[in-house]
Amino acid sequence: MATPEAPLREILKSISFTQFPLCHIEPFFVPEPIPRPQLFVYPPTSSATPTTDVECLRILALLKFTNYEFDLHYTSEPNSSPNAQLPYLLLPDGTAIDNQHIEDHLSLGDDDNVAYYALAKHGLVPATEYLVWVDPAGFAGIGGRYLEGYSAVVQMGLGWIRSSGIARKLQSGMAEYGAALDGDVIYENAVRALDSLLVLLGEGEFLDGERLGRLDALVFACLNAFLDAPVKSPVRTLLTQHGSKYKPLVDYVLRITEKV
Repeated sequence: MATPEAPLREILKSISFTQFPLCHIEPFFVPEPIPRPQLFVYPPTSSATPTTDVECLRILALLKFTNYEFDLHYTSEPNSSPNAQLPYLLLPDGTAIDNQHIEDHLSLGDDDNVAYYALAKHGLVPATEYLVWVDPAGFAGIGGRYLEGYSAVVQMGLGWIRSSGIARKLQSGMAEYGAALDGDVIYENAVRALDSLLVLLGEGEFLDGERLGRLDALVFACLNAFLDAPVKSPVRTLLTQHGSKYKPLVDYVLRITEKV
């Protein structure tokens, strides 16, 4: 015997959809296809290198060293990156890779200079961060350029947030700096790193031997920051003073600058 629901079931069975979805709406905006990867970095503060930001220049140098084909784009807005930090790499398929995973994307392999890399990261990187964001003269001459485009009030607020964050990171990561975050101690660590790197370089062209690698990219980016800065620092003075024993490192930077 037919139930009350039977007519409804028959009606539903008689309905057939020839396509799904029933209505297709064209997107309002379709981005142009990307022919090859795009690297987004901070703009340069001079014409010597494509960018003067340490991390941006480090990644750019690595891409150049590995003959990775890419287009370069400038931006001062890090929030466009997956981790809100520059640089980042945008692939043709739309995948965005942040600075922490670009090396994995390049599949660089093992590094023979792990100890020297750790030495440079411990001694040189904090000194560049201190120069740019914590030192008053450095922030006025360099750090403020990261915030161009914002109003003076916003620049002041963002600058204070960034410099305070850098100071806390330096203090928490390296106990020898002490609560006062003594800039002299930071620069002394940088000089000790330079002494070791000078011995490693010797009479060679590059720190990684005959080929350019991770260590060269990091050291080059850090030394370029000191040499390119519009303000004096103890490290820059040591590198550029007449008769400096560190002249081989300055020449080393110039050699790599020609390649990037």
